[in-house]
Formats: sequence, C-alpha cells, structure tokens
Amino acid sequence: MKIVRQIDRIVRVSAEGVAAGLGDRETVPEMMRDRIERVLITRAVIEARVKALARSMARHYRKRARLKLVFILEGAGMFALDLAREIYDAGGPELRIQSIKARTYGEELKQDGETSRQVKIIFAPGNLAGEEILIAEDIVDQGFTLSVVKEWLLEEAGVKDVKICALLAKRLEHPTPQVRETRKRLKLDWTGFTIPDRWVAGYGIDAGEDFRCLPYIAIVREQYYLKEKK
Repeated sequence: MKIVRQIDRIVRVSAEGVAAGLGDRETVPEMMRDRIERVLITRAVIEARVKALARSMARHYRKRARLKLVFILEGAGMFALDLAREIYDAGGPELRIQSIKARTYGEELKQDGETSRQVKIIFAPGNLAGEEILIAEDIVDQGFTLSVVKEWLLEEAGVKDVKICALLAKRLEHPTPQVRETRKRLKLDWTGFTIPDRWVAGYGIDAGEDFRCLPYIAIVREQYYLKEKK
C-alpha cells in the first residue's frame, strides 16, 4: 500500500491502495472478507484529503457570505457533512445543506459497451433560482447521474452557477465514445481521488446496500454480488 505524501493535489490511487503512514493500516473484519477484497483508501487519507478540499473551497468562496451545498442521495451524505464541517473550520462561507435524489434506470451493475442510461430526478429542493450551488458527489463512474443533476439545476431549477466536488473519480478502462464524451463534458471543479475501474464501497458508498458505514474506501468482491443477482 502506497504512503501518501502530497495531499493538497488530486491523489491518484493504484489498485494496491493508499495510506497516510504505517500506523493507519485498516483491517477488514473477518465477517466481511467474503465481500471485500482489500482496503483502497484508509480513513486517515480520506480525512486529510477532505480537509485539503475544504481549504481550497474556502479560498474560492472567501467573498461569499452564504452558499448552498447540495449532495446527491444516498451515497454522498457522509462526505458532504464532513466536507461542510471542514469548510466551516477553514473559514469558508455559511452553508445551507440540502439533498437531491436521482434514479437511474437500467441494469443495476455497470455493463461493458453502455452508451447511456435514463436518469430521472425524483426528489429535489425548491427555491434554488439564482443560487450558487456546490454539488457534493461520492463517486463519478460513467457520469450519467451527475450530468443529469447538473443539467436539471441549471435548466429546470434556474440556478446561477454550479460547481462540483467529487470525492472519487474512476479511471475508466474501456469507456464507449458516448461515455468518454459525457465524462469530458462533466467538468469536476474539485476531485479528491482518482481510482481504478473497480467496484468500491465505504464512506457512504454502498454495494447492494452494504458497507455505507465503513470509515474507509474498500474494493468489493464483485463476483459475490454477481452471484447474489442470479
């Protein structure tokens, strides 16, 4: 597992994972080892990177008195609340925290060769017209959901500006041209980590509703959940 030295820039995470030092190695509980392959990002690294993101945002929004932080349910909740607290500690603006929920239709698991998915906003806050919005997202994979959320905020809700902070962004191995273009258009203003194209969970992110409570990010054994679906 690589030891992270530079935390103020996007951290590129290899499949072996990252830690802040020898003292923060995480151990996967025995009862989860049939479903979790390994720890990818330890809690100490997550905490340090969230603090660094918050410092950057506090500087960017230093002239704003208030800002709306909108997080995407359910996965981004833990990240968004930690981020909000750190922005406060870094001297950032007063935050109004709200949530938005979108439903993606299609296969539950990502499939090779996908070009698009139907995404529908099923819950959203009101009275956003003219506001500056900071979106907190847990993970950007193919980008379908986040693209629709951003478009809805700008075109339907009438917000003034949208910026995006994603904790994780996947380095996709074989994206279709359509997915590549979606990711290219989806500008991420802040990114915590780039990660391999693997199924991950923890820190609010689930695998079949498992593991949201974990304080670290782990690689999931995909075959376990593929067998569950059969």
